[in-house]
Amino acid sequence: MHSTNSLTSLLFLTTAFLISQIPSTGANPLPRALSIPPAPADPPKPADGDGIGPYNSQDAGLGDRLDKAKFYGVAIAAGELGLVNAERGMRHYLGNSGNDLNVTPESMMTGLPKFRDSVKALAQNEAAAAYKSISSASGEQAFSSSWNNFYATKDMSWDWYFAIGGFSYSVTGVVVKASSGGSLKYRVHIFDRYNWDAGKSVDIGPFHFEDKELGNLHLKGLAREYTVRGLGGVNEVENFTPTTVIPTPSTGGRG
Repeated sequence: MHSTNSLTSLLFLTTAFLISQIPSTGANPLPRALSIPPAPADPPKPADGDGIGPYNSQDAGLGDRLDKAKFYGVAIAAGELGLVNAERGMRHYLGNSGNDLNVTPESMMTGLPKFRDSVKALAQNEAAAAYKSISSASGEQAFSSSWNNFYATKDMSWDWYFAIGGFSYSVTGVVVKASSGGSLKYRVHIFDRYNWDAGKSVDIGPFHFEDKELGNLHLKGLAREYTVRGLGGVNEVENFTPTTVIPTPSTGGRG
């Protein structure tokens, strides 16, 4: 039979051993590397309003339900024409959830080379400015651009024109300054409000319709406006300095 003193000694030794296994941070722990910042706050809505009006603010009738069925046909036609993102966006709208829809910036840059060039220019400028702001011989600096606007025209891509049209984009990242060579890591962000305003019209395949027709489905509670968001993979540039010409952003980046 163990004595009380023996048990106390065993407990003390066990506790001391466990404590010894905890890594010591020391008096001056090494600083953690900066993380790439998230997307900026959502852009403010236009002063004159955004969207067609309050959701489910009017009674829906049989004609409205027939219109919804027609627009499902429009979505199917878009897909058959290869406008897969336009189809996806319209189906999500008609699905009536109002949930965010995620898009892939890499896919958008593949279909919109001019957008890819715009992203490269923005990342180049933001990264160079962040690097120059590091006053010491070494260090790191995070950066986050403001939202910039881009409009996907029919000439650029029929698919993205119908899927999203005008949208906002931003880049956020971290630059490192070091004697052994600097580095850059950044991501691309996408933001848009998917809605159908009055005063415009669209032709997809054999279908012609006014934007107001689709917008009315939101007013009748049969479809719902939503937000489009996109988070790109990490683009990395080694040996970065303010004079480095960075490569075009990856269209297959990793998360």
